Amino acid sequence: MRLFLNHFHHCSNVFIRRQFSLSYRNSNLFQSLYNHFQYGKKAKKLALERGIDLNNLTPEQQIKLQSVLRLKKTFRVVNIVMALMAITGTIIWYRRRQNLFEKNKEINEEFQPIWMNLKYFKQKCALIKNYLLPEQIIGKLNEIQHFQFNSNDCICASFPKSGTTLIQEIVYLIQTNFDYESAKKIDISERFAFIEWPTVKLQKLTQNQQRFFKTHLPPTFFNESFTKAKIVYVYRNPKDVTVSLFHFLRSINIELTYSGPWNEFVRSFLIDEVYYAPWWKHVNDYYAMNETICCISYEDLLRDFRGSVRRLAKYLGKEKELTEEQLDKLEKWCSFDSMKNNPKVNYDWFKDWGFVKKSFSFLRKGQIGDWLNHFDVQQSKEYDQMVSTRLSPLVPRFNYGISQEDQQKLYDFDAKRQT
Repeated sequence: MRLFLNHFHHCSNVFIRRQFSLSYRNSNLFQSLYNHFQYGKKAKKLALERGIDLNNLTPEQQIKLQSVLRLKKTFRVVNIVMALMAITGTIIWYRRRQNLFEKNKEINEEFQPIWMNLKYFKQKCALIKNYLLPEQIIGKLNEIQHFQFNSNDCICASFPKSGTTLIQEIVYLIQTNFDYESAKKIDISERFAFIEWPTVKLQKLTQNQQRFFKTHLPPTFFNESFTKAKIVYVYRNPKDVTVSLFHFLRSINIELTYSGPWNEFVRSFLIDEVYYAPWWKHVNDYYAMNETICCISYEDLLRDFRGSVRRLAKYLGKEKELTEEQLDKLEKWCSFDSMKNNPKVNYDWFKDWGFVKKSFSFLRKGQIGDWLNHFDVQQSKEYDQMVSTRLSPLVPRFNYGISQEDQQKLYDFDAKRQT
C-alpha cells in the first residue's frame, strides 16, 4: 500500500509540474488515460446499439464478451485512479499556490512592489525597480537575487519577442561545438533554463558543467555574479516587437494572455504598460553593458547572418573553430522555415497542453517590417518619437525594413491625403 501511495503521489506531482513548466516530456500521461476513457464510452455505446446490455448479460453473452467485461473492469480502475490523481493534484496545486502567496508577502517587504491591474491583461503586474513585471514571476525574484552565476554560464537575454529563440539556438550550437545531435533530441526549453519561470529550480542546477540560461529580466534584478557569465542580448526594432508580442499574447490561454484590440495594445506599449516594460529602458540598461556583453540586433541576424555569427563566436571565444562549412550548415539550420518546422524549437507542444489556441505559431513570420501591415501613420510617428527621445544614443539606428526616405514619403503622402 505504501508503495502504491508513493507512486500515486509521484504521478500527481508529475501532472502539476508539467502543467506549469516549460517542458513537454511525459506529457501524454493524462492524454493516454483520457483516450482509454473515451474508448470505453464508445464501446458501451456500440454495445447498446446492438441491443447488448452489459449489466444484464446471458450466460452465453458472458462467455462471448469475456474480454469486453475484463476491459470494463479495467476502465473502472482507471476511472478511480484518475479521480484520485485529480484530487491529489488539486491539493498539491492549492498548497503550492499558498506557498507562492507567502513568498509574495516576503517580496512585498523587500521590493515594495506597486501592484497594477492593466487594461485587457488577464494577469496583474508589479512595478519593481521601475520595471513592470507579471505577477507570475514575482515570487521568483528572491531566488534570482541570490543565485550565483559563473564563467562557464551562458545567458541569452532579451525583451519578449525580440528574437530570443533564434539567438538561443545559435549560441547553443556555437558553445557545444555544433552538436546538432543533442539539438535534435533535446527541446530548447530543456537545454536553456528560463531563469524567472516559477517552476525552474535554479539552486538544483549543477555548478560544474556548462549551463545555458534564458531571461527577459533586465540586469538590475541580478547580483554582481551576473557579469561573470557570457551574456548575449538580442534586441529588435520596437514596431515589429509590438506586432509579434500582440499576436503572441492574443494566442495564449494561460494567465499572461491579452484580450484587447490592436490600437489599445499600441497605446499600452507606448505608456510602458506591458510585461517587462519599459522596452526602451530594457534596451538602454543592457546596452550600457555593451563593453562586457554581446549585443546583437535581430535585424542584423537576418540581414547579415554570417557577420553576426562571427562576431558572436568571437565574443564566446569560439572564432577559431568557426569554418565556412559550419557557417553554411548553421545558416540553413537557423533559417526561419527550418526553425518553424523544427519541433525542438517551435514550441508546438504548447498546443498539446492547451497553453495556446490551435492556430498558434510561436514562430509566426520572423520578418523585418511586418509592422507596416499593422501600424497607421500616427502610431508610427509616436514610436519614432519614443525612440528619438528615450532610447540611448549608444544604441545603433534600427532597421525597420523600410528606408527613412521612403518612410517619410509615406508620412508626407498621408499628410497630403488628410488636407
